[in-house]
Amino acid sequence: MLIDKLWELQELQLAYRQKERLLQESDLSSLLSHKIDETEEQLAALRGQLETFRADEVRISEKLDDLSAKVHEAGAKLGKEEMSEDKVQKLEEKMKKLTLEKEKVEDAQGKNFHDRQDVEDQTRASELLVEKLRKELESIPKLDTTSRAAVKKSLPTLRKDIETRKSKLPLKAKLIFENLSEKFSGAPIARAVSSTCDYCHVRLSQKTLFRLRNAESGGDAEELIRCEICGKILYVGTKDRE
Repeated sequence: MLIDKLWELQELQLAYRQKERLLQESDLSSLLSHKIDETEEQLAALRGQLETFRADEVRISEKLDDLSAKVHEAGAKLGKEEMSEDKVQKLEEKMKKLTLEKEKVEDAQGKNFHDRQDVEDQTRASELLVEKLRKELESIPKLDTTSRAAVKKSLPTLRKDIETRKSKLPLKAKLIFENLSEKFSGAPIARAVSSTCDYCHVRLSQKTLFRLRNAESGGDAEELIRCEICGKILYVGTKDRE
């Protein structure tokens, strides 16, 4: 029967699409693995920068403490010791110099803090990206090199078989099959199970059921009977035929 040929053709089409999808997922898997490696390299560099910032933070803090102590010491001398005007002037100049240096170190401390925060934000974003990419990679079926080569090699033969079978179909049936294949992602046929369309799960009308039974008995072996709701071609498996 024509419907049996179309059902076999649909199974071939779906097998072809599944193999294509496997190859696409394999390509995506490679891209994700590369992106993960790339992001982890960036993470290592960012973590290295963070270590440098932390070391600089300790060094700057120590220098700031030292300068603060020197400024305090100089200020204490000015307030307590009796000294010549020349010594006072020199001490004031020293305090001014120390204060300016302290301000520069404080500016460096502020810049180091903000730069470190920026790198910490980048690090966290990269960590989240790696986590997301790994989860996505884990959800993709694995295909080793040998299996991938076998799948890729089988596609041209499978495509040729599909086209050969299509060329032998009656023109009207071929057009209907191809149009519905585009609409339903390569699966234009639905099983009719227990008087119901297996795709839209709607009970078939008596008229449709009568036409199906008539086709099964050989009344019109070339007629394609479609579901009145979803429009798919209906198929009754050989085991379910009376």
